[in-house]
Amino acid sequence: MYNNRMRYLILPFTRRWILSTIVVIIASLVMVRLGFWQLDRHNQRMDYINAVIAEVEDAPFQLTGAASDDAYSERIYHQVEIDGRFDFDHQVIIKNQFYNDALGYHLVTPFLIKGSNRAVLVDRGWVPPEALQSPEDMRKFDEPEITHVVARIAPEEKHTGDLPSPEQPQLMWYRVDVIGIQAQLPYEVLPYYVAMIPPEQVQTAPPYRNPPKFKLDPGPHYGYAMQWFLFAAALPLLYLWLLVRTIRSEKQEGAESAS
Repeated sequence: MYNNRMRYLILPFTRRWILSTIVVIIASLVMVRLGFWQLDRHNQRMDYINAVIAEVEDAPFQLTGAASDDAYSERIYHQVEIDGRFDFDHQVIIKNQFYNDALGYHLVTPFLIKGSNRAVLVDRGWVPPEALQSPEDMRKFDEPEITHVVARIAPEEKHTGDLPSPEQPQLMWYRVDVIGIQAQLPYEVLPYYVAMIPPEQVQTAPPYRNPPKFKLDPGPHYGYAMQWFLFAAALPLLYLWLLVRTIRSEKQEGAESAS
């Protein structure tokens, strides 16, 4: 029995089967590599999730317009508080924004920081498309009574291509292009924008606070990694089983022919 097992283990490396064996070995190694790649992606995702949780749970920053505020650009989803007033004359509209699966606009308004000559762009939230039939309609949603903003630092919005910022002032934008919007303002803004946090009570009127959602789902990468490792282990076993079955079948056919 022992000798039979050893013969079967040596079988894949005989001259007849060596090429197919090499192919199987290479395929298994590729699957192992794919498994480690998925594990790496899982670890990256977990690092991101832990970083987001740390930012959300950390104490809020008070933005003052000082140069030190610029360092917060990488602290996405961190809560900030700002005192000052909105400049509704220079607000812009962000197109193609969703709220509860409904398509509409976001209003992004410069907020002049108290005690500073700088401002920060604030995403005040979503409004339905039928509410903005003309530029003048934006002023229906002015909130001059707000002098204290509670918001989160928003991630930079991804866009396709390297389109330059428009040379002429624009009212409607496809994304919050901080650099482009800065170019049409008479004052300096912080190098990032913030989105106002929804109130605890149900929102009944626009603009509906609609900050970017952060996902804490680790995704399927860990499961994919386990699948690749399983495939890498199963392929050689399946290959060896097929070889043994082939050899036994050939022997049985030879014995039947001899008889």
